[in-house]
Amino acid sequence: MEVKRICQWCGKPFIAQKTTTNYCSPQCSKRGYKHRMKERRMELIQSQELLEVKKRLENQEYFTFSQAAKLMGVSRQYIYKLVKEDKLRASRISSRMSFIRRTDIELLLKSKPYERVMSKVEFDIAEYYTAEEIAEKYKVNTKWVWTYTREHNVPKVKIRQFNYYSKKHIDAAFAKYKTDNDLTEWYTPEEIEEKYGMTRVAIRSHVYRNNIPSKKEHRQIFYSKLHFDLSKKTTEDDSSEYYTVQEAMKKYNLTRDSVYGILQFHEIKREKKGRFVRFLKVDFDRIMGAK
Repeated sequence: MEVKRICQWCGKPFIAQKTTTNYCSPQCSKRGYKHRMKERRMELIQSQELLEVKKRLENQEYFTFSQAAKLMGVSRQYIYKLVKEDKLRASRISSRMSFIRRTDIELLLKSKPYERVMSKVEFDIAEYYTAEEIAEKYKVNTKWVWTYTREHNVPKVKIRQFNYYSKKHIDAAFAKYKTDNDLTEWYTPEEIEEKYGMTRVAIRSHVYRNNIPSKKEHRQIFYSKLHFDLSKKTTEDDSSEYYTVQEAMKKYNLTRDSVYGILQFHEIKREKKGRFVRFLKVDFDRIMGAK
């Protein structure tokens, strides 16, 4: 197995013999080692210089802003910020010279003891959902919750690493998908295809025309079994009283143009049901019987 790596010194790709190899050649390895040693020496020198500065300042009572920053181990800009916010007292001697007393620094540290920062719960948690609660209640994916709430600006509150979403807004968003609790039996599209031999397009069209209740859970669509069976039964019973153009052509051995000509000439009322044009059998049989 070839282990492809990037040399940490020259940046060139190479095939490593071991998974721990970081350099492409002994030369790069030596140069990398020297660079690491140099950085360690610089860090040691800087820490020693900082200790020496602190030792020199131990017996000093007044400090400039730079000396106070070195003593406290912070930046000079942070010292200016503390002074500006009246958290640390300073005395201006001239336009270019200001001093800070050691006692004022100690007073600052004493007046601000360490306290664990706790988030303030300033809202009623009963009025909010977590993403997991929304997903469980409304049978949706957690990722969908994040996307929907971000796109529709649903109010949320963040406590530590958790997000809480407004119950009022979430319930209102799902109100339009609410279904009757009495409906317990549902069809999947696959079951309707197998039972009634309908295509997906025909199923959606039938559901739309007959206003059949549906619901969506975990990206899966369901249709009310009671309403779908009833609508199909009504359609089948109703169709026994009508001819389609194809049925009339077959029964009376007519062409398509002849059927449409008879319908138009005798002003027989016709309607479109899905893909088919149909008309009452009584009216057509009467015309054909008279002929």
